[in-house]
Amino acid sequence: MHYAQYKHADPSLVRDMVETFPFAMILVSGNAGPLVAQAPLTFRTGRNPAGAVEFHLALINPITEAMTPNIPVLVSVQGPGAAISPNWFTASYGGPTPDRSQTAPTYNYLSLHMRGRLLHMPDEALQTQIKDLVRAHEPDFGWRIEELDPRLWEAWRRTIRLYRIEIDSFDLTAKLSDGDSPGDRPGVVAGLRSRAVLDDTDMAILVEGNDGTPARLRSLLCALRSN
Repeated sequence: MHYAQYKHADPSLVRDMVETFPFAMILVSGNAGPLVAQAPLTFRTGRNPAGAVEFHLALINPITEAMTPNIPVLVSVQGPGAAISPNWFTASYGGPTPDRSQTAPTYNYLSLHMRGRLLHMPDEALQTQIKDLVRAHEPDFGWRIEELDPRLWEAWRRTIRLYRIEIDSFDLTAKLSDGDSPGDRPGVVAGLRSRAVLDDTDMAILVEGNDGTPARLRSLLCALRSN
């Protein structure tokens, strides 16, 4: 399912993906094989066009032993995913007894993989990243970092570490029924909205509005953030 026609190379889309789907998987190589952690990301302007991301982890997390400075890291952001049924290809396979011998179920998805080398960041940057996370994810009248007991705030920071990755390369895949017949897309959108489980509603928005261009994908991601 990983075909060139579904790829986006515009580095400005990386920020949109990270800010729309900030919770990521962080993968590094350990002595016994791959290790993975999960954390919310904060996007930063970086030295490369795709920018940089920051995240913090508890030092008791076993992965931190392998997260030494300058090691290569893969950060994976997963957007909506949804199974697509041939039943929905009503233009190509309509009628009471359609011949669907030349089609099969498939899966739409949106994903971003970012690669770079790990940097350890100081406490000042850690404080900024946590405050930025609070501002980004708390409602307008929600909890604020100023409410936290200063002694507890200082103690907690000693148990976590901030990491930064300058994004050296990225792989952004948007498989949003691009390969389907244009006439089948309304049926796919209707099928997703009718089933309405898991990511179906978001996927319907993406399929309905997608035209394959970076500008349209950016506007659709903005719509998902405000949905």
